Amino acid sequence: MFREYLDVICALDSRCNLELYQQNLRNWYFNRKYTGENIEFDIDQVTQKAIMKNFRGVSSDSNSGNRSLMGCCVLAFSPLSKEEIFSFIKITHNSRYSFKYTWFFIEFIRCLLEYEDKEQALQQAEQRCDVEVNRQNLCNGSFVVDTVESVVNWFMAGNSYKECVFSAINSGKSSDAVGALTGLLAGIYYGLELKNGVKGFETMESYIDSFIQYLNPTL
Repeated sequence: MFREYLDVICALDSRCNLELYQQNLRNWYFNRKYTGENIEFDIDQVTQKAIMKNFRGVSSDSNSGNRSLMGCCVLAFSPLSKEEIFSFIKITHNSRYSFKYTWFFIEFIRCLLEYEDKEQALQQAEQRCDVEVNRQNLCNGSFVVDTVESVVNWFMAGNSYKECVFSAINSGKSSDAVGALTGLLAGIYYGLELKNGVKGFETMESYIDSFIQYLNPTL
């Protein structure tokens, strides 16, 4: 199971509770929770520093990596406000770029759920967040701006789930995070495929079901 999915599971298992999210990150880092086979997974340096500093996120703009995207993307499906979501972002990535572009990514997800046309969804998200995506940026770097723009562009260029995800992964560089996030957008827009090929999906699915039940208790 890729570490990108472990970030997501920490957030899913928190059920939008900030303190529980912090505890889940600790359990992942110190106790190898969520790893499926008790295998130690790599964790990025910024998140590691935040955990060791009792979640006082790294505030330097030079440390505006893409990990906040993985940890907070599921909050797009919650009713949390911008201010509430910022509280989740800043425990690991307390920088202006992390705030602006993680929030934009969350708003883009919400717009995809609201609008049938992905171009219209992107325009709405850009207007709401005062962001203009560089439609030529496909560098796939770990800097949060590069990651968001690359993910959006791979998604916008593709015409199917497979085309979007395979193009993002085959581009190289930070292809793990970019591939996962592109898959999220493509899964929302085109429908989910290939889930049976994800190692440990059964474990992940239980957290997804619990999160859905939290959001929709009448289901």
